[in-house]
This record gives sequence, structure tokens and C-alpha cells, in this order.
Amino acid sequence: MKNQKGILSNDDQMDKELIETISAIHNGLDKLDSMDTFTPDEKWFEQMVLNQQKVQKKKFLKELTWFILCAGLILTMVIFTMLEVPILFYMLQAVTVAIAAFSGYKGMQKQVDS
Repeated sequence: MKNQKGILSNDDQMDKELIETISAIHNGLDKLDSMDTFTPDEKWFEQMVLNQQKVQKKKFLKELTWFILCAGLILTMVIFTMLEVPILFYMLQAVTVAIAAFSGYKGMQKQVDS
């Protein structure tokens, strides 16, 4: 609707913009509907699954190897410390407990901050 000076009011201008937007959306959706869809065949999906399984198996073996090596090293240090110098073993335990408590406290702070 035009006012006395011949200028469209804000409501009419917003209505025109809304209609243009709606028609643009409909045109875009029609273009999407007219496009052909391609679904890969079953062999492609099976190959992707096999590739992912290989990658995960390699990662698992690597992590398992590191775990076994670290566990063996820690057990060797603990046994050596217990047999040779028991006071050093108790100091090692105290340091380990302190580190675990500190890590837990910092982890809780990060969760609270997030």
C-alpha cells in the first residue's frame, strides 16, 4: 500500500520480500527434486567396511603393543625397586598417587569449565 508520497509501506515491502524468498526456496527445492540420486552398490559399502576394519585393527595392535611394553617396563621397575630398595618403592607409590590425584583434579576442572 502506498502512502501519500507514493512510497510503499514497510509491511508491503516485507511482504514482497517474503514472497520472493518463498519463491526462491521453492525453485531451489524443485531443482533438488529434479536431480538424479546415485546410491553406490553393495560391494562399495562392503569394501569401505573392510578398509575401516583393517585400519582399526592396525591401530588396535599398535596401542596393544605400546600397552604391553609400558606395562612390562612398569612391572620391571616395581619389582626391581621392591627387591633392592623398599623405601624407593614407597616413594614411587606416593608420587604416583599424587600425580593421579592432581590429574583427576585438573580433569574435573576442565569438565566444570566446559
